[in-house]
Amino acid sequence: MPAHHQCLLFLAILILIVNPSPAQSTREYRLVPAESSFRVFVGKAGLFSALAHDHNIGIRSYTGRILLSPKGVADSRLEMSVDTRSLVVLDQNVSERDRAKITRSMHEEVLESARYPEALFRSTGISGLKDEGNGEYSLQLQGDLTLHGQTRSITIPLTLRSTPGQIRATGRYTLKQTDFGIRPYSTAGGTIKVRNEVVIEFQITARG
Repeated sequence: MPAHHQCLLFLAILILIVNPSPAQSTREYRLVPAESSFRVFVGKAGLFSALAHDHNIGIRSYTGRILLSPKGVADSRLEMSVDTRSLVVLDQNVSERDRAKITRSMHEEVLESARYPEALFRSTGISGLKDEGNGEYSLQLQGDLTLHGQTRSITIPLTLRSTPGQIRATGRYTLKQTDFGIRPYSTAGGTIKVRNEVVIEFQITARG
């Protein structure tokens, strides 16, 4: 299979609401949430950060697909959608009371999930394709991320591996909450707060 097609297959990870009328030769690959994972890591900051906790957030509901055009990357449709209301606190060493408080603050004060229930990623291109050998490739994925009602262009470095009928991709990238109009959580007059930068990590499987 040509290398540029294998790259496109990876993008199956990042796709959701695509509604074209595909030609007969167009191939579709779908994200498999049961075999995938998305996590967000939020670090602590502030004068009294020793009194706070880093947070490990899980994303439970996300979907995606790709329609792979025989004409190549420029003619393929790529998207992914996340239900922001599905984010949950995975921290181990917190009480249920604190977990409920963190969850409420995350959805009501930070993400405003009821008002902005969807985060949407639309790819715009790839660059830096490198064959690492043994069916593994590294690349840079460019796209537009809409979060909290605002859209910004982002670049995601990732690694993908292909086997018959399946693509596995892993990646890790950092974004600033304030870039999307999100005010990082803080309390006690700002002496306890979370960092502006959050790290998103994913391991994804797509099948065709």
